[in-house]
Amino acid sequence: MNPSIALRLAWKDIRLMRLPLAIYTAAALAGLALAATGSPVARSAGITLALNVLIGVSFHVTLGPVLGERERKTLAFVMSLPVAPRDTAAAKLISSFLLFLVPGSAAAASLVFLSPVDVFAAMATDHRSALSHLAGWLAYFALALGAWALLFSVVLGAAIVSESLGWTIGVLTGLIFVLGNIVLQIAPRVGWVVRYARDLAHGGPALGATLGVETAGIALVVAATFLLQDRKTSFV
Repeated sequence: MNPSIALRLAWKDIRLMRLPLAIYTAAALAGLALAATGSPVARSAGITLALNVLIGVSFHVTLGPVLGERERKTLAFVMSLPVAPRDTAAAKLISSFLLFLVPGSAAAASLVFLSPVDVFAAMATDHRSALSHLAGWLAYFALALGAWALLFSVVLGAAIVSESLGWTIGVLTGLIFVLGNIVLQIAPRVGWVVRYARDLAHGGPALGATLGVETAGIALVVAATFLLQDRKTSFV
């Protein structure tokens, strides 16, 4: 892989997406400002706006810089340049994650205010130092951002490797099915999952373990994307 080529291709995508990036970032910051207020109505609106930003930017980044090249018939031109498949995959991963993380970070900060995991109330009852309070807030921020980044990386990897809107939507549908049916409906009825969620909400060992699993999952998806991209024979 040539890092210089990958970074130049990534910068091209970021420049093309600069206007949507600014809009999503402004919306995410507005959601964070609303969520940080003491009003329950404003907090709910802020969290809803943050979720909409995460969903919107995930779709926009996947459909724009990644699948858009095939739709606009420019992918074949890019692949005719002195670049390797691994270079293009690296460029898409770099640009897409940067485009996602800028507004996604502000949106994830809003999700810390979700009432089921009331971080500040839990920290107030523990009477820890201000530094520990900050560390706890950052841990839950990383947890929220990492969870969505893991989902985003799977959909992004499917888009890069398949170059197909159908397969990408199929992967996304499968993830939504798993999240909506297993995680949100079945899991809360399982005893050990309830204990895990309680430990997670109180900053127990489950928090660090979950952050580790999220990081390992993203690294695994990136490695699989590179491996499958290297094995492809068609880029048109």
